[in-house]
Amino acid sequence: MRTNWVVVVGVLGAIAWHGCGGAELTSGSADTGACVVGSVPERSLEHWTHLRQSSPDESVRALASGELGLALARLRRYEQAEPPLQAAANYFADRPEAARYTVEMGNLALIRHRPDDALRHFQRARDLAASDGAVSFAAELGLARLVPERERLARLQRLSERLSSEQTTAIRQHLALGIQAQRLGSAGVALAWRHLDSASRLAARLAQPRLQAEALDALAQLYETQFRPEDALRLTLSGLTLARAMPPGDATDLLIALEWRQARLYRLAGKRMAARAAFQRAVEQVEAARLDLPIFDEEGRSVHEMLLAPLYLGYVDLLLTVTPYPSQADLQRVVETVESVRQTELQDFLGDRCAVEAVRGSGGTTLREGNAVLYPLILPDRLELLLVSHAGIVRRSVAIPAESVHGAAQALADALRSGTDTFLEPSKKLHAWLLGPFADDLKRQSIRNLIVVPEGPLRLVPMAALHDGRHFAIEDRALTMVTGLSMTNLATGASGQSRTLVAGVSVPGQVVEKMEAASYNKIVQAGNAPQRGVARGVQTRAWRGVNAAEADGDRHRAVEAMRASLSLPGVRDEVESLRRILPGTVLLDDQFTVGRFQDESGRGDYRIVHIASHGVFGGSADTSFIMAYDDLLSINGLEALLMSDRLRARPIELLGLSACETAEGNDRAPLGFAGVAIKARARAVLGTLWPVEDNAAKTAMQRFYGAVAEGRGKGAALREAQLALLANPETAHPFFWAPFVLIGNWQ
Repeated sequence: MRTNWVVVVGVLGAIAWHGCGGAELTSGSADTGACVVGSVPERSLEHWTHLRQSSPDESVRALASGELGLALARLRRYEQAEPPLQAAANYFADRPEAARYTVEMGNLALIRHRPDDALRHFQRARDLAASDGAVSFAAELGLARLVPERERLARLQRLSERLSSEQTTAIRQHLALGIQAQRLGSAGVALAWRHLDSASRLAARLAQPRLQAEALDALAQLYETQFRPEDALRLTLSGLTLARAMPPGDATDLLIALEWRQARLYRLAGKRMAARAAFQRAVEQVEAARLDLPIFDEEGRSVHEMLLAPLYLGYVDLLLTVTPYPSQADLQRVVETVESVRQTELQDFLGDRCAVEAVRGSGGTTLREGNAVLYPLILPDRLELLLVSHAGIVRRSVAIPAESVHGAAQALADALRSGTDTFLEPSKKLHAWLLGPFADDLKRQSIRNLIVVPEGPLRLVPMAALHDGRHFAIEDRALTMVTGLSMTNLATGASGQSRTLVAGVSVPGQVVEKMEAASYNKIVQAGNAPQRGVARGVQTRAWRGVNAAEADGDRHRAVEAMRASLSLPGVRDEVESLRRILPGTVLLDDQFTVGRFQDESGRGDYRIVHIASHGVFGGSADTSFIMAYDDLLSINGLEALLMSDRLRARPIELLGLSACETAEGNDRAPLGFAGVAIKARARAVLGTLWPVEDNAAKTAMQRFYGAVAEGRGKGAALREAQLALLANPETAHPFFWAPFVLIGNWQ
């Protein structure tokens, strides 16, 4: 697995924008030779914030604002960085002082995929910085990133002619230009090598070890991509010598990049034990810097996808294969590493590290007898399976390529969502691959609850619907999902009768007038219709959209058409049936406003919160929402509503989301349920993978909550509800009972 030097080195905010066109944007650090983790510490933010607020001199306040914006940008706090940068640029207006802040706003615009804004900022910065060669160069390099790739090499070559200085600034410029040339592939190799080599030599001559290590790392990456592993390893080891001699914390980003490359190169050379040790060192560096890792790099790419997942999984692969029979200690390291992967993926989905970090290990991870956790790991050439129970960890390996697993999972998900009878073949395949290898172990240990930590397309598959040729998996035991055991609160809930807050929308109100077409289309595309799904080929009602011609002169008619298509008549019956089972408060239709929901959740000591309304979970928190009567609730919005001191002190035991589904075909969408649970501080969440037929939903909810009210565990209660639907010939097809998934605490 090759990596991009800019992704790894830039990932910790260690070199600011030096690798992507923002050379010399440091706050008074031009002579330090380093812009590293810790060089823009929290106390720097406090200093600039205080100066910005307290100085009697307006120009000093403006300067402090700009420096605060630069510091925030280097710490990857992009949303916080833009306002102070803009304020400083506005104050200095057409003066050269504005150039530094304007070029940084161009970099922020690139991250947010706003090329027109980036172009405007870079052009203005270039015009303002005529007398400042470093900032002018940064602006020109930013502009080069915006031109078509076929024109970029010529632009970079023209910039190359400007570099002749023997100062520290020139080292960063050589680095930045070399990285941009490297991104052009074979066409830019010669230019990239020339400038990266110049950066390395100049840094050595000027005794700048941090910049020399960066240049060696970049050169090693260039050689690796050119299939010159011996040269790449030589430069990597030289860079590691420099990085390891730096003060602790000053080279974390470089150590991650260099150790990871060393691991890849050793593995390529067949030195598997040395590769494993290097992988472990890289993982340890990442773990030590978890809270400093941004969600996205300076190119706007996911750090989880570009760095964390391939690094962690490379380590896992070696842990499992360096010796024929990994020890229990090695298997435990595999489990811990997989948990780290799942944590960073959920952080990536939410765009937030802190929320996930706050719940890590919050309720312990001790498994009781009768419970087991299954970790399926989809590797390119095989499926690795780990079964964790009180008896230890059992490993099985299935020689089935990743594309076959992906294909079967997608085929099963599609067949179940559409209610067709083609589900059996992929269901039997997945059962044989995932559960079959542990048939004897599960039986011998009398496992009643099997908890699955799925990845990728396996998240789209309800494990309860896997079939062994005789019966469904749900007939053997309860099956639940967790995003990761380390993010699951396993603490036993409070005993006694639980009060419930039930909220539902059968006919939407003002939300329809506020709803954008994009949100409406997500609901329709997810399959939400009055009958909540497709039952054996019966298509749900699809909305054609309200186009300009239809809406012209008759906005009221268009809104009413949307309202009618979003109605969920079955919700009223569902809410009324739950009112008879669960003591508490009911908010239906115009009572379920955002404000009333917040008031009730803050006032009552609710153990269960059930929401019956449209909701769609997409590939990120930004594309996920729940519909109240008067407005849409995002995942972050739901968190804001559930911020009461009572709920903080006593987390919600169960959050039920009826009529909320995952976006079709998006294997990250189920992460939305886990994200909601974390944001709402709920131990578990009940959701559906696809739209459910009304009568099946009503029956399932009655059975499930009835069993919960009688004191049975959530996993056992869901199994009881699903078996009741399976036993009824009219709802025996898994389309009706399989979409219900419990994520989180199953006890």
